[in-house]
Amino acid sequence: MSSQNILEVKHLQKAFGRHEVLKDINFEVKQGEIIGLLGKNGSGKTTMIKSILGLLQHSGEVYFEGKKLSIRDTYAMNRIGVLVDTAFFEDMTALDNLKILMMATPHRDNRHMKKDIMELLEFVGLEKNVKEKVKGFSFGMKQRLALAQALMNEPKLLILDEPFVGLDPLGIELVKEKLTELCRKKQASIIFSSHQLAEVEELSEDLIVIEDGHVKYFGTYEDLARQNKEYRIITDRPIPTKMLSELHAKCCEVYEKSENQLILSHGEKTLDLVLRYLQENGFTICEILREDRPLETLFA
Repeated sequence: MSSQNILEVKHLQKAFGRHEVLKDINFEVKQGEIIGLLGKNGSGKTTMIKSILGLLQHSGEVYFEGKKLSIRDTYAMNRIGVLVDTAFFEDMTALDNLKILMMATPHRDNRHMKKDIMELLEFVGLEKNVKEKVKGFSFGMKQRLALAQALMNEPKLLILDEPFVGLDPLGIELVKEKLTELCRKKQASIIFSSHQLAEVEELSEDLIVIEDGHVKYFGTYEDLARQNKEYRIITDRPIPTKMLSELHAKCCEVYEKSENQLILSHGEKTLDLVLRYLQENGFTICEILREDRPLETLFA
């Protein structure tokens, strides 16, 4: 494992019965880096997060700070902050919820517990709600309390499943600001899933796009935008279905728009190959039109 990487995921696979949800997931996270996780509903995002954390049995390996991660390793798990399937004691206050969690956390120094709790609640903008019962909180306030729970042990890695759901615009900006501050000041790393491209583009350095259990893309937003191009290719005559199948076998994402027109998706790398193939088979290329697709089509 690279000394720069705080997390490495290698060949992660997960199936429920015969249904494969994760298929050979591989990526790494550097120290102090924020990574956005995108994917359509059902693509495997939450399953991936739970598998990394050991909440689901899986095959493959997960390394944290150079060591294979185990849910039984309480020291390592305490260095990972988690926001996924969060639950609270609804009839207790925000203060008491955090106090109980701190008292139940192994290896934690609780000598300054109340001071630590107040700093956490101030960090997430709930310092005025410290003595209010959680059952009276809005969904967005509960999300911010969940973030306070995730930050409780000054984690080196934060894994957040949809942290912006239920937040109003001011709440979203507050959480973004706090997460950015955490990375800048504490050199913490963050993986967060979201359905909102604008949030991911603004906050993250790299993106992971999950599709059908695979990592479809891992890299920067700018590179993804360059790759997410469609080309409409107009030829002098119809292209037989057999030739379309042969192009698919060459990893070219093509489909017939009309008798004399092809649509080539993600054509940044395969346009030359398709044009050469058509010309070698006697087709005349009448026109090529580039039609950039909205990036939201990848994970809406």
